[in-house]
Amino acid sequence: MKSKLFACACIVLALSFVLTGISYCAEKETAGTKAKNFWQKLFNYPANVTNESAAVVSDTAKRGTEVVTKEVKTVGQVTSGEVAKTKELVTEPITGTAETAVKAVEGTVAAPVNAAKEEPQAVQPPAEQK
Repeated sequence: MKSKLFACACIVLALSFVLTGISYCAEKETAGTKAKNFWQKLFNYPANVTNESAAVVSDTAKRGTEVVTKEVKTVGQVTSGEVAKTKELVTEPITGTAETAVKAVEGTVAAPVNAAKEEPQAVQPPAEQK
């Protein structure tokens, strides 16, 4: 009877050592992941700002092209006899340029903020309980 009790105690003790070791390794892995994520974010931030800035420049160029295209169409309409479009010939470029400038400024200001946003992770480590 004593040998069975002793054997069970040894098994429980061995099992607790194994579980403690696994828990310790998992905790160290989480800490290493946090450090790795910090350095990744630190070096990825300039690249993300560049991507966001390029998107703003591209959007601004697209909007500018749309303003010019719309103006050319309006000129064509006025020259073909639609005199009522003359007002639009003057106001559309001003409002289009102003809207494009506003969007460019908004995008430029928001680029660093958007670049700093965290990307969703596929698998997140479990939350630590204290």
